[in-house]
This record gives sequence, structure tokens and C-alpha cells, in this order.
Amino acid sequence: MENPTPFACRTEIGQNFLVDPKVVRDLVAAAAPDPDTVVLEVGPGKGILTEALLGSPCRKVFSLEIDRRLEPFLEPLFARYAPKGTLLWGDALRVTFPDLLPEIPHLVAANLPYHITTPLIWKFLEELAPRGTRTLVLMVQREAAWRLMAQEGSRDRTPLGITLQRMGTLRKVRAVSPGAFRPIPQVDSTILEIRIQREPDLANDPSWRAFVRGSFAQRRKTLVNNWIAGWRLSREEAEGRLAPLALPRTARPEELTLPQWIRLAQEHDWRREGRPAPEGRSAERER
Repeated sequence: MENPTPFACRTEIGQNFLVDPKVVRDLVAAAAPDPDTVVLEVGPGKGILTEALLGSPCRKVFSLEIDRRLEPFLEPLFARYAPKGTLLWGDALRVTFPDLLPEIPHLVAANLPYHITTPLIWKFLEELAPRGTRTLVLMVQREAAWRLMAQEGSRDRTPLGITLQRMGTLRKVRAVSPGAFRPIPQVDSTILEIRIQREPDLANDPSWRAFVRGSFAQRRKTLVNNWIAGWRLSREEAEGRLAPLALPRTARPEELTLPQWIRLAQEHDWRREGRPAPEGRSAERER
């Protein structure tokens, strides 16, 4: 299926194409599509993962690509597997998935452009999880996987990681070396499996989003100081919210366990009680 015409990859939009068939097989095996599964793939590139998905037992594959220059690689592939596959064109961050897709996917399987990993996962959670998407099998940068899977006590802990852990489970499928891509990136990668098992509407809860975002607004600050700055609480009020959890006044957001996050979120309406301060640079990177 390789097109002889030279193709200049645009690395600024994440065009490091997967070329290792063993990695593709492992990704599809983790996704485990069955004959009822509808799949969404974002960023098919030249189609190596696309072809494996189309050749799997799944019922339907929707692939969304932003770069029309890839049409000579993708159109013949979809013609060969018609009508099982549908090729769509657009920017994954700008489209509205429920409006674009004829069916809501059960599964998202993708080699994500690393610079949009975090906002794109939020978008999957906001637009697809409430409508029935339950599995994400994603190739992400190794450091992004660390942040998403980080547990309490880790400085890598993030609002998105905590949200995913509240919604379900995360599992590292395998590490992927730079040599699995062309052009070869300067980073290692990880295949990550995310199973959404509870609270599928959580990412659209404005109180929860305000709470986790505001609590991480300045990573070098304690929870109390972030709450004072973000919600205009008095120090006494902010410290009082920690007291029932037997947490010290110096507690930082990465130190909280998932049950503690849930309890704090449920005991206060963080959306109505105040307006979080603008996010700092580190928080914007992590949101």
C-alpha cells in the first residue's frame, strides 16, 4: 500500500508514523475488538494501524485524519475494505465527535500526536464517554503515560490522571522505542489501555473540573494556598476543609488519595462557591 511519491512529514502536527507491525499487533490485541465493536481511530497517517483494525473482527472503523496529503495512502485502503471503514477529514480538536460520527464508537484506538494528547483525551471523555465509549487504547509519549498513571505521592500526578482513575482503570500495555516510527522521534512511547467503568459523565461535571484544576493551579503551592487564591477562601475556611480528612495544613495536591479527592469534591460545590484563579503555566500543560 506504500505510495512511491515522497511524503514530507509534518512533525509539528505529530507526524511520526508507526511502522513496526509487532507494535501494531500488540495495540490491536489490547483493544480486542469483537464483531459488535465500532472503532474510532484518530490520525491514521499512512494506514498501518488502520489496516490492522479493518482486518480485525470489529464491525466498523471510523478514521479521522487532518492532513489531506495522505489521501493517496488512505483512499485505496478504505476502498479495499468498503463498506467496513469510513475515512473522515478534519481536526480532532475542532470537530464535535457526536455530530461527525454516524455511530458512537465503543473503542478509540490511536497513535496520538503527542502535543495534543491531554486535550484530546479530555475531549474523548467529554464527548464520547457519556454516550457509550468504554475503552481507549492509545499510543502516547512515555512521560504522558507516567503522568496519567501516577499515584498519590508522585509529583507527576495531574487533574486528568485523577479523573481517569476515578472513572476506571489504566494499564500499561507495553513500551515502544523510537525506532518503531518514521521519522524517528526523540522520545520513547507507551501503549496505554484505559477502561471507563464508572461515572461516564464526570469530565462534564463543572464542579469536579473546577476543583481538580484549581487545586493544581500552582504546583509549588499547597492545597490551602491554591484554594485561598482560587476561591477567595479565608485561611481558616481552607484549612477547615482539610481537617475532616486528617490532612496537614501543608498538604499538596499530589499527596491526596483518590478517596480523599472524591470526598472533598462531594462535600463542597467548587463551581458555585468561587471562581478558580487563572491557571499557571504548569497547570495548563497538565490539564
